Amino acid sequence: MRDGVMSRAHFLRMAGAGVAFSGLFAGLDLFFRAPGASAGSERSLVPGRYPVGLWWPPPPGKTNAYRYREISEAGFNFVIGGNGVTNDETNPAALDAAAECGLSFVLTDGRLQRLILNAAPEGQRAGDGVRSPMRVLSGPDRPGALHRSAPSPGEAVRLRLLALLKRYGSHPALAGINLFDEPHRRLFGLLGRSGELLLEAGLLPHVNVWPSYASLRALGTGSYERYLELYLDVVKPPVLSFDHYPLLSGGGITGDYFHNWAVIRRLSLRAGIPTWVFIQSIGFDGRRAGLAPRRTPDGPELLWQVNVALAYGAKGIQYFTYWTPENTPASPVRFGSALVSRDGRRTPLYGHARGVNAYLKSIGRVLLPLVSESVSHAGERRLPRGASGFRRDGWVHAVSGSPVILGRFRRPGHRGVRYLLVVNRSCARVAKTGLEFPARVARVHRFDRARGGFVRLRPLRRRGRLRLGTRLVPGSAGFFLLRIR
Repeated sequence: MRDGVMSRAHFLRMAGAGVAFSGLFAGLDLFFRAPGASAGSERSLVPGRYPVGLWWPPPPGKTNAYRYREISEAGFNFVIGGNGVTNDETNPAALDAAAECGLSFVLTDGRLQRLILNAAPEGQRAGDGVRSPMRVLSGPDRPGALHRSAPSPGEAVRLRLLALLKRYGSHPALAGINLFDEPHRRLFGLLGRSGELLLEAGLLPHVNVWPSYASLRALGTGSYERYLELYLDVVKPPVLSFDHYPLLSGGGITGDYFHNWAVIRRLSLRAGIPTWVFIQSIGFDGRRAGLAPRRTPDGPELLWQVNVALAYGAKGIQYFTYWTPENTPASPVRFGSALVSRDGRRTPLYGHARGVNAYLKSIGRVLLPLVSESVSHAGERRLPRGASGFRRDGWVHAVSGSPVILGRFRRPGHRGVRYLLVVNRSCARVAKTGLEFPARVARVHRFDRARGGFVRLRPLRRRGRLRLGTRLVPGSAGFFLLRIR
C-alpha cells in the first residue's frame, strides 16, 4: 500500500490466480495461470484480502472523504462508480476520496458505455425480454456519438479508453474500468479487445454478465450456458462476475438460483478464473420490467447469500446496492432502501453488512487460495433445480438433520487436507446437523473467528468414524478443516 491506499498490483492480486509477469505490469500476475496449473493454485502464493465491493456509491454531492471513510468502515475495499459518478466532472473527486480512505476504485464512464453500445445497439434495446434492476440503473439506453477522428465504433471505444488512461491512469486509487453491464453476445468481441487494452495497462476490465433468468433475446444465444461459454471464449475475462437477486417478496427464493450458481461454478473452474457475484442488498418492485418483486434482506438473508456464494466457490462479493437509488416516475423498477438512504442516513442494512464483511475479512483470507472441489445439498426433501444431492465419499460419510449446503475445497499441494463449509440452507431457522466422517479422517478442526484460525475438535468416534454435531443460526455456516491419517 502507498500512504494507506491499496496499490493497483495488490488489488489485481485480489482478483484471482495466475503466474507472475515481470516488468511494468507485474500487477497483472493474479489474472493468469501457468499452463497446466489448476484454478486457484497460485493464489496461495500471494497474500491478499478477500475482494468486497459495492455499486451505486454516494452521489456527486456527497462524494467526499467522510462518505468514503464510511464505506471503508463497513468493511468494503473497492468501489464501482455509478449514481452520477460516471463522467470527467465527478470521477476525480471519487478517486481522490477513495485514495484518502484506502479504497480501490473501478471507474465508470457513461460516454464509454454509450460508445460500446453503439457497436451493437440492436442487442441492447429496451424491452428485450426480462430486464434487470442493474440494467435499469446503469445501462446506456442510446448509442454515443462517434469520436470525430474514429472510423468505426470500435475505434471510438479504443480512443475513449486511451483518453481515460491518459487522464486517470496514474491515479493511485484506480484499479479498473467498468466496461459494461449485462452485455448482449454481439458486444463480446469489442469487450474482449477493450479488456486486453486495460490488462496491458495493469487495470481490471470489469464486465458483469446476465443472470440465468434473463431472456434469450437479451442474451443473443439459444441458452444461458451457451451465452457464458461464448463470453468466456471470446472476451477471456480475468474474472467472471454475475448478479442474481434471489429474495422474492412474500418469502422464498428464485427457482433457478442454485442452477445459476452451478453453471457459473462449473464454467469458471473450466476457464481457470475466479467468480465474483453481486448479492442483493436492496428490495425492489420490477414487475414493469418483467421481474417479480424482491424483498429487502435482513441480516441473516444477507449473510446467507454470502455463505451460499462461498460454498459455490466465489472469490469476490459485490453489493447491489450501497446507496439507495432514486425512484423516478418513468423508472420501470421501484427501489426500497439499501445500506444508506437517499438522504444519507445509515439503514439497519449498513450494520448488517458491516458484520458480514468482518466475517468475510476473516474467513476470506483462508478461502482465497482454496479450489472448489464439490458442492452438494443434504437433507432437502426436494432438490432445487441445478443442485446436486449429497453422496458419501472419502471425506464425509453421512449427513443428518436439518438441510445444509456443503462446499468442499482443496488446497493445492496438500493431499491429506480438505476444507468443508457447511451452510444452513435456511435464512429463518436454526439448523441442527450431524456430520459423520470416514475412518481415514483422523482430526477435525473448526474455524474460530475470534482466534483467526482453526481449533481442533474432539468429536466422538464410533465404529472407527468421527461424529460431529453442529448448530447453525439462520444464514450462517460452519467452516471445518479435515485431516486424514
